[in-house]
Amino acid sequence: MKSVLICPAERPALAKLAGSAPLAVVPILGQSLLEYWLEHLASLGAREVQVLAADRSEEVRAHVGDGARWGLRVEVMPEVRELTISEARAKYRETSGEDWLPDPKDVVLLDQLPGMASHTLLNSYGEWFAAVLAWFSHTASPLRVGIHEIQPGVWAGLRTRIAPTAQLHAPCWLGQNVWIGPQAVIGPMVVVEDRVFVESGATISHSVVGTETFVGSLTDLRDSLACGSTLVNWRTGSSLELADPLLLCPLHRRRTHLKRPNVMARLAALWLMVGTFPAAACVMWRSKRRGRPALRQKIAICPRLGTAPSLNDELIYYELGSVSRWLRRWPQLWNIMRGEFTWVGNRPISPEDAGALRNDSERLWLTAPIGLISLADATGCAQAFSDEARAHASFYAVKANWKLDCAIFARAIAASLFRTHHIEQEEESPMPFPTRVLNREVE
Repeated sequence: MKSVLICPAERPALAKLAGSAPLAVVPILGQSLLEYWLEHLASLGAREVQVLAADRSEEVRAHVGDGARWGLRVEVMPEVRELTISEARAKYRETSGEDWLPDPKDVVLLDQLPGMASHTLLNSYGEWFAAVLAWFSHTASPLRVGIHEIQPGVWAGLRTRIAPTAQLHAPCWLGQNVWIGPQAVIGPMVVVEDRVFVESGATISHSVVGTETFVGSLTDLRDSLACGSTLVNWRTGSSLELADPLLLCPLHRRRTHLKRPNVMARLAALWLMVGTFPAAACVMWRSKRRGRPALRQKIAICPRLGTAPSLNDELIYYELGSVSRWLRRWPQLWNIMRGEFTWVGNRPISPEDAGALRNDSERLWLTAPIGLISLADATGCAQAFSDEARAHASFYAVKANWKLDCAIFARAIAASLFRTHHIEQEEESPMPFPTRVLNREVE
């Protein structure tokens, strides 16, 4: 039996909540929305689930793995945008003759908790808070190992420490590895997720405190969703970022989930840039003598993992003028040093060219990191914005891994030695498309 789950993508009404993680994997009483649905589908007899993720698909994949812990085979499918139920059914079910769960469980949009149709999650912070509180009774599930009721209406997880002088008012839920300090007042209607530290004298009521958050001494949280240094009033929807870490702050430094060059990759770029500087200087000097610009300024769309970025999210970079082949990209070694480019990725694409991408598959180009070398380079693709190049970019966005990166790098070096005419065509020949290759020049 098969089923499809559609993870919610961007929801402006919950923008702050989605800042730390995709909405499908934001913790709700210790588990994510996606985990609850996988549990539910497994209980209905599902054996295979396809998860459609338009927002940070790699993070969703890391969160659920292969589904073995639910007895499922889970496959995370990256999408450029959130599909509707009818679109997902047409794309995944109607093209397959396999055994599916009956409607409406064959394709499910994750906009509510299982069996909670009266409590939607995604329209406002107030609805999210109400749905979380309505889910309290499900924490008594036998699948939730370690969660126990320490007093009527108050649940606590494993390795949670509560000071003897702290006050807990039902209903109240404390996750695992939570520390509640002396004289703290928690509740009523409070959820404290895993690995939260609440200092002495703090007061929390009608609120949800997100995972790995520090709540400082004498801090008073009411009607709030607090995660790291972000504070949202779920009644009004107003939000702010607290600058004082003594009041509210994350217990860890959040990392970006888009692939970035590591320290060794950046040092290698610096070493190569210094080593080839004489050649680049000669090119720039020759350009100046001919009255041409030594550097050309370009604009590219900044990628975001798993979802198409805004066409207004731009990055400025440079290339050498009056030269073809790989030396033209010499200034982009500096972008690798800055962490804006990687050694291997998809080539930068201008807003105009990004707007010319024709379908969801081609728009996957926008979801991979920008690279000095691309799969199209490695295969000797003569035109940087041809159908072949677009197919290579989409393939790389879905299949990128370190083995593929190594293969692309090795093949690109070979192509630069034995098929250099392809690179000349990329940089110099006119394109059959109405836009220039890769980028536009800024006048």
